[in-house]
Amino acid sequence: MKLVEIYVNDNPVAGEYLAQAFFEHERLEYEMSVRAASKEEAEALAKSQAEAYLAEWAEDEIGANQKYGVYLF
Repeated sequence: MKLVEIYVNDNPVAGEYLAQAFFEHERLEYEMSVRAASKEEAEALAKSQAEAYLAEWAEDEIGANQKYGVYLF
C-alpha cells in the first residue's frame, strides 16, 4: 500500500473542508476522507491520518482499513 495523492476541496461543505487521501495497492485504488474547519487543517489531518494508517496497515490490513475508514475507490 502506498500513498498516491492528497486532495482537498477548494470550497467548504456544510462549513467544513473535505480532504481525501488516495492509496494504491496491487493496481487497486483506495480512499480515505477526513473533514476539518479549514483547508490547511484538512490537508494536515489527511497527511497525518494517512501516515498512521500506512504504519498500522503494515501490521493489520483489515483492522487498519476499518479503523481509518479506507475503502476501494
